[in-house]
This record gives sequence, C-alpha cells and structure tokens, in this order.
Amino acid sequence: MAKNIIVSTHDPLHPIIGGGALRTLKAAEEFKKRGHNVKIVAPTDGKNMLSGIETHWLHAPRKQRSSILSSIKFNTRLLIKFIKFAKKTDIFFIHNTIAAMTIPFLKKIYPFKFALDITDIHAEYLLVGKRNMFEKILTPIILMVEYWVINCADSITVATKEMKNLLVEKGIDAKKIEVVYDGAEIDHLSTEKEPGSNFNIIHLGSVDRQHGVEIFIHAIPGVVKKMPNVKFFIVGGGRELPNIKKLADELGISKNCIFTDYLPCQQAREYLKKAKIGIIPREDTLPNRIITTLKLYEYWASATAIISSRLAGIEEIAQDKKDILFFTSGDSKDLSEKIIFLLESPEMLEKIRNEGSSTVKKFSWNIQIPKIVDFVFKE
Repeated sequence: MAKNIIVSTHDPLHPIIGGGALRTLKAAEEFKKRGHNVKIVAPTDGKNMLSGIETHWLHAPRKQRSSILSSIKFNTRLLIKFIKFAKKTDIFFIHNTIAAMTIPFLKKIYPFKFALDITDIHAEYLLVGKRNMFEKILTPIILMVEYWVINCADSITVATKEMKNLLVEKGIDAKKIEVVYDGAEIDHLSTEKEPGSNFNIIHLGSVDRQHGVEIFIHAIPGVVKKMPNVKFFIVGGGRELPNIKKLADELGISKNCIFTDYLPCQQAREYLKKAKIGIIPREDTLPNRIITTLKLYEYWASATAIISSRLAGIEEIAQDKKDILFFTSGDSKDLSEKIIFLLESPEMLEKIRNEGSSTVKKFSWNIQIPKIVDFVFKE
C-alpha cells in the first residue's frame, strides 16, 4: 500500500549544496520509484518541483551570527510547513536532526513513523568550533536535545559504524540503527583529467571550521618551496573562506591557489578534472571521527588520489597506501610531505587512483539508497 511520505533536510536541494542534500534527494526519488506519495519540504531556492516530486520550499539556515539561533528560526518555519501535512502523513523521513527538532512533539499528536537519516551529529561540532558566549552556555543543552531527538526516531540510518557505536553509548537501541555509508554518482563523475592535472591538488567542498582547510593551506608553502608550479584548487564556499584567503595571502602562496565560492554541484565537480590529488584535512575530533564525508567517494569516483587525515570512520572503508594515503591529523608538515611524496611517486599516485576507482564501485548510490529506504520499512 502506498504511503504518504514527507522528506526533509536543512541542506539546500536546489541547487544541491552538501552531501546530505544529494543523499536526501535520492532517497525521495527512491520512495517515489516504489510507488509512494512523496512531498519534499526543504530549501530549494523557490523551486516547487524536483525530480517530479512536489516541493514545499523555505530558506536554508544561514548560520552567519549563531548556528543555534539560525536553527531555531529554521525549525519554526519548518514546523509551520509540517503541521499542514502531519495529519495525513505516514512517514516523516528527515535527514539530520537540524530539520527534526519539532518532530518528537508532533509525534505525540499524530501517529506517523519518524525515520531519521544521520550523516552528522551537529551539536558535537559546537564543542570544537568557534562559539559566542550565548552558544557556550547553551551547548550542553543542545547536545542533550540532539541525542533526545535521535532517540525519539523509530528507525535510524547512520553513515558509519563509529557513529552507530556512539549512539549506542548514548543509550539508543542498537536494533533501530542501521549503518549505510554515503555513495557516489559514479555515472555522473568523469575519470578523465585535463592536461597539467598531474601537479594540481584539490579540496572539494565547504570551507567551515570543522573541515580543517587551514591545515591544508599551512601545508602549501612546503610543497611550493620544492615545486613552485603546483596549483591548489579550493572549490566551495563557507564561513571560513575569507579567513582561508587571508591566510593564503599571509603565507605568500595566493598565486598558487584558485578559490571559488559555493558552486552548483555539477559545476563544482568539473574541477575534479583539473587535479589528480584530493585532500581531506579534517582534524581528529569526535564529530569528524564518526563520518566519512561525501568528497571521499567523489574523489574515488573521479579517479582522484586521496590524501586524508586518519579518521576512524574513513578507516572503516579505506586502506592506507592502497586506495588512500593517510597523514597525521592536524599536522600540516606531514600533509606537505605526503603531497610531495605522491607528486614524486607517479607509480604510487596511479595505484591509489586505480584502487580508489575500484573501491567506490561498492558505494554507488544505486546500491546505498535502496538500503536506506529498505530500513525505513523494516518492521
């Protein structure tokens, strides 16, 4: 029997910004493909139809002054949308808790199923990011609330085993948690590289505090000192982008860097053709440890060799010196040395590229998304 399903996230679905957006939209498409009645309630920049699915849009949380206040405003607007549909909805499928804060309260009134898909524990980032006094005071409460919301879900899909273990430690029933890793649009990502890509390096994705892009920038002088013609592409926008540009100026390596701001998903991916090495410089903090990041899969799918900080979630699916090269978390000197090593070792570079292209075949969205939807309907 067809179900009435509301799909929601805080990530913009049009244009797609962030890995969560892609995962969420593909889940909505899978629900529709299986004959269910689906509505999307999410930021879409005014677009009222996506992939043939009726869309009710609202503005994404801006997070400019305060992530907490921004989330509260977003959930207030979201609640108004949800109330319109709650009575006739069988399943609320929500990606990440930022869009789910009001669902436990609605669940007390309406008999729908609450399916939660998590790729980040957002409150944990507050502990490692820049906070104003208001945020410092509220952080313990926000942490408690986020885990409470997660515990209220009837089914939970998470991005890594590390994330599942954390939730179980927080008292959440392991039986209602399923691990489904992120994936890649393998058919939409080209493995071809442009001339000159051998000596180009890329960081693809958002530039916020948790992404550790400053570690990457600090690694560049050591590379440039030995190889002056290497180019570094920082593709994506974020709250830290102005500071990252300023840091590049201070280190005297701006001429080696190409910065973009936020770009539509496919336009950003075009930059993958320009580089043979992709960087994941996140520091080894709890919220980073329990994820993999979408760029990992997209680097693999585009035959881009990965140099990454050693993070537990990534270690679940990647093998050092096979389909990835790890550097010591937070150590820009080690990252610099690893970049130089790959640039000077074309055989190792090609090995990591080829092995990554093979590994990613296990993580096609065509495989991963049905797993998410199957678990939503599991009794």
